[in-house]
Amino acid sequence: MRIKKTNGRIFGASLTAAEKKAMDLEIQKELAEYDRKHVLEIDAMILWVLREQFGFGPKRLRQFYDRFNPSLEALIKRYELEDDDQVWLCTQKLKDAGIDIEQWYKEMR
Repeated sequence: MRIKKTNGRIFGASLTAAEKKAMDLEIQKELAEYDRKHVLEIDAMILWVLREQFGFGPKRLRQFYDRFNPSLEALIKRYELEDDDQVWLCTQKLKDAGIDIEQWYKEMR
């Protein structure tokens, strides 16, 4: 790291490529940990919508949850990967089926 100074006062720093990579990896790990802490709330919200809007009962909700939760964990683990240019598999599979969730998100904003 190179410290930037002027008139004896520090006003910034320049990181090396390795330092930037290490910092980015640490940020990704922190985000994954944050997601893990809030996953129960996300799960509850999804299950509640399925119950209230689509009439899912306890058995069907459990079936969904048992299949959804491993995928969510895989997504969280993906945040910890170094290669952030990867396209998340579910997003791509939906696009292949003609469903552009990114476009839906933009339309809602």
